[in-house]
Amino acid sequence: MRPSLIPPKGPTPAFAVSPTTLHRDVLLALGAMLLLWTLSITCFYPTPPWDNVEELFWGSSFEWSYYKHPPLPSWLMGVLVRLGGRQPWLTYAAGVGCGVGALYLVWRWSIEMVHPARAALAVLLGSLVAYHVQRAVIYNHNTVQLLPLAGYWWMLWRVLHAPSSSRLRDWAWLGVFAALSMLTKYSAVVQFAVGAAFIVRQGLWRDAQVRRGLLLAVGVAALLMAPHVWWVLEHSARTIAYARHSVHAPGSHGQGFRRLWHVVVAQVARLSPMLLLIGWAWFTRASVAAPSPSAGTPGLNAFDRRFLAWATLGPACLVFPAAVLLKIPLVASWLTTFFLPAALWAVAMLPGLEAERWGRRRWRGVVATVVVLHVAGALGQGWVDGVLSKRLGYITRANLPAQEVADAVRAIWRDRAGDRPFRLLVGDTWFAGAVALKMDPSMQLLIDGDERNSPWLAPGVLEREGGMVLILDTREFRSEGMLLEPRMAAADCRGTLDIPWAGNDELRMRWGIVLPQGDSGAKNCGADAGK
Repeated sequence: MRPSLIPPKGPTPAFAVSPTTLHRDVLLALGAMLLLWTLSITCFYPTPPWDNVEELFWGSSFEWSYYKHPPLPSWLMGVLVRLGGRQPWLTYAAGVGCGVGALYLVWRWSIEMVHPARAALAVLLGSLVAYHVQRAVIYNHNTVQLLPLAGYWWMLWRVLHAPSSSRLRDWAWLGVFAALSMLTKYSAVVQFAVGAAFIVRQGLWRDAQVRRGLLLAVGVAALLMAPHVWWVLEHSARTIAYARHSVHAPGSHGQGFRRLWHVVVAQVARLSPMLLLIGWAWFTRASVAAPSPSAGTPGLNAFDRRFLAWATLGPACLVFPAAVLLKIPLVASWLTTFFLPAALWAVAMLPGLEAERWGRRRWRGVVATVVVLHVAGALGQGWVDGVLSKRLGYITRANLPAQEVADAVRAIWRDRAGDRPFRLLVGDTWFAGAVALKMDPSMQLLIDGDERNSPWLAPGVLEREGGMVLILDTREFRSEGMLLEPRMAAADCRGTLDIPWAGNDELRMRWGIVLPQGDSGAKNCGADAGK
């Protein structure tokens, strides 16, 4: 973040800063956020989050879809891995990049709707929503979807606020952003449903220009999604099974409103920095100079106010009742993309956020507050999760001693299998994947022992080339792949391994070496052994 968002000295109001200068400073501020959060998490996290590890391996090949989700995030990671290697920091940079990229699109949308000073404030406020930067270090489909959905809402407003003057190019871009959203995660249909309901409620569907534009957008989206849709039709059993498991997870029912309340509280907590800053601006609004009679007060027309209200509140108003009626066990992170328009709605509608009337002192305080929150958040989150938790003896995914496990696994292989090539680990995505990342860059991962989950590996590779099966038995993070136990049972030799985790002997792991077909045997690999 840079303090150059502050207007010049003296009573000169913020609107005296040129839009070009604001645009430059917004880009610099977003770049600073990207650098700060990426470096902080990279320095303090010994082990990446589950989803980050997963995407590093999914990016090993370009598929039309993967066994759980559509392909776009894995394609993006595949490109980055080919450029920079299979490095965890790439996932942090890519995740935060999607978040700040979404905020940039919100900026572009905002300057078309409100005063540039308010648009800049919307970016600052939006950056305080935990999903947009703080939690964006978790590179997953929810995070990546921030970027295309920000574009979707921007283009939808563009083509609807003045249909008679809308351009075919904007309708085409609407289709592109919609397709990219669906190629990221199917939950985009929630946002599409809200947009469609708004069109119906406003009666815009009666406009021939709107109907033609929608046909163009749908056509562009269908064209871009066609190969993926074909894959889904060919593999519908697996994708539908995963979707069904997600919305009807075993043991999740019977919690009802208690679970729903937990999700609501989580959203308030993740919005709280933005809400507190908005509350401060509202309570201190009397200190802002009243506009001069000749200056006029920028405002929105009725259509823009309704559109922002629908975009901001519509997704939650649709999802929460649906979750109750259909008994869907909501997960807090599923709402990651619901708050993209919230800061724009706030600066456009709420008293106290008339940023074009703010003087230097008020702007300086707001920018300083945002800078402090980001620096404290980035350094604090990384240090607490990755360092302090280990010192206090709490085991977390961030402080898994993956390097120690990798060293021990490599020693076991040398002791039991001699100088045979060691290129394949078999295990759950996070634990075995995190260990593989600490080993040779060529190390591959057979996810959950299921070849369908690792299409980048040739069928039968474990039997032909051999490898090691790893199963984590520590209760909080136990490996759960259904095929792991049969793979372990078929191993030529097996053993156990205990390694201190956060100062305690809590990392309990089983290993099993599978020798290549036709191998006559290996050193010390004739019977089960412990190590």
